[in-house]
Amino acid sequence: MSMIERICYFPSCNFTRLRPETSAKIKAFMASRGVRIMDCCRPGHKELRAGDTAVTICETCNIIVSENCPGVRCISLWEYLDGFDDIELPDLGGAAVTIQDCYRAKERNNSKTAARSLLYKMNAAVTELEGTEEERNFDGGWLFVPVTAANMKAAPHRFEEIAKDIRLRSPEETEDYLKDYCRHFKTPVVVCYCNSCLQGLEKGLPEDKKAVHLAELIFHQ
Repeated sequence: MSMIERICYFPSCNFTRLRPETSAKIKAFMASRGVRIMDCCRPGHKELRAGDTAVTICETCNIIVSENCPGVRCISLWEYLDGFDDIELPDLGGAAVTIQDCYRAKERNNSKTAARSLLYKMNAAVTELEGTEEERNFDGGWLFVPVTAANMKAAPHRFEEIAKDIRLRSPEETEDYLKDYCRHFKTPVVVCYCNSCLQGLEKGLPEDKKAVHLAELIFHQ
């Protein structure tokens, strides 16, 4: 007899620290759907078993769970939410937003598609960034500091690949880069789905523009 599939949600230590109210709402919602709420992904992934579905809101959590649990289906929160027709989403009233993808999610097309699908369902007018994929690569200041020893130990294969794209910059150089990068945005709101992207956008955007995490739009009503 096959075991009943478990769906497990990793709420992200960083996102919970940055947006505690929203994180609490997401956990309550997921629990109401019968989803098991996990703790930090670093020890928590060891509790997963083959056949489970792991839902993540953080790109680093996704990398760690995916690399260490090959028998587990690992999806983003956006993919999970986009699979339902009965979720009440806010109406953004045609608000113009630009979506900023995360460098660490560039190969996760299902996640990027789901993020856009949710924005369209919320009646947002979504603008895509111009330029090549290389020019649109963004991860806040994440790509300008060394990969932490903890991350390299947790998922060496993927983080060794990521390390090849890291170009060290001083804090001052990073700040200049963020401000220069954020000059490309034309809409008043920029939507992202990554902790590092959010922090980078908040530092780089001018005062007349605002960075919003996708989870904030969905749950912080």
